[in-house]
Amino acid sequence: MAGTAGFRYRMRFICGLIPIAVLLGGCLPAPAPTAVTTSTPLPATTTTPSPAPTAIPSATPRACLAEPGTFVVDEYLDDDLPRSIPYRVYLPPCYDEAADGSLPILVMLHGLLKTDQEWQDLGIGQEADRLIASGEAPPFLIVLPWQRRGLEFESALVDHLLPYVEKTYHGAGTRDRRAIGGLSRGGGWALRIGMKHADVFGSIGLHSPAVLSPDMYYVADWIKAMPVEGPRLWIDIGDHDSLRLSVLELRDLLDEADYRYTWSLDPGDHTPEYWSGHVEAYLRWYTEPWRRTLPETQTAPGAGSELRGAG
Repeated sequence: MAGTAGFRYRMRFICGLIPIAVLLGGCLPAPAPTAVTTSTPLPATTTTPSPAPTAIPSATPRACLAEPGTFVVDEYLDDDLPRSIPYRVYLPPCYDEAADGSLPILVMLHGLLKTDQEWQDLGIGQEADRLIASGEAPPFLIVLPWQRRGLEFESALVDHLLPYVEKTYHGAGTRDRRAIGGLSRGGGWALRIGMKHADVFGSIGLHSPAVLSPDMYYVADWIKAMPVEGPRLWIDIGDHDSLRLSVLELRDLLDEADYRYTWSLDPGDHTPEYWSGHVEAYLRWYTEPWRRTLPETQTAPGAGSELRGAG
């Protein structure tokens, strides 16, 4: 009996512990979940290639360069002048795009008893077209005034016609973008006007010039009176030209004054054939300061030219 009672006691004790264990089990923290590692590969690194450098397109010639320039024939009227000044203006290819007043101006004067048409007849427009279209010269204006009797030509040109043309036809209006030249008597006028107005013109071209005696002896004084550095100067003449001796006299005067100039003595006479054959060389020389680029082989004014005077 005693053994049985002891057995029952032990069973009661054990059974009494079971509910306590169950209650305590509810308060214990739940075991931490086992971390499950999933081997997920990282996305493959992709290197975005740098964009290929954009090719810089080569300069495409403007379509308007294929069109020839045009000549405007007109007459300048001014109440301050006793009579009108007939003139022609060469408007270059792509002229309509030059509305910003940037076009250089070349004034070319005709010979004795000729008119404003002389240089046009010598082919100056066609040669300008070719040089501009090929990129060997920038677009520029050519002004061809008619030197008529009854006008004080120097003042009429410099004080009246030139400002009007620059305003009307988008001229640059600065000394370094103006040039004046002429043939025969027009060359004499170009010397006089260019040297007396050295602050207006940056270049002077004398082509077989007929310089009258009074002007010849003023050259040294004009040079001394220049308010700025003397303009670039070109002189050329044919080796059979009847004016050759007087032009050599002019050259001596320039040498005495240490004036720098380009000199060219070429085969030929005082004829339209001589001048028309040199129009390209003339325009290359006039436009040289205005060019953006020019092959070195084309910078020389002419095969027979030489630079003389003070360096």
